[in-house]
Amino acid sequence: LAAKARSAAAIVGYTQSYAIHVHENKEVSHPVGQAKFLEEPFRQLHRQLMGMIRTGIDRGMTLSQSLLIAALYLQRESQKLCPVDTGALRASAFTRLDDGR
Repeated sequence: LAAKARSAAAIVGYTQSYAIHVHENKEVSHPVGQAKFLEEPFRQLHRQLMGMIRTGIDRGMTLSQSLLIAALYLQRESQKLCPVDTGALRASAFTRLDDGR
């Protein structure tokens, strides 16, 4: 019998319809926040996020639990860079586990 290894994925994003436009438009200067508010922290924190996942697993957490903790940290860090006008974009941030279905 072959055992299928389980994998896990997490999604961090923003639900406002204009989120992708604000994220991608580097031509606009924001009084608070910046473009690439999700991508930049992911790039800067990639190694730290991977370390968080490894540490969680080493401490007996499941891969999904460890991934969720790291993803929630990424969400929080991205919200710090999220442009703020009314606060709706920042408030639309979400993190969820994806089981691949």
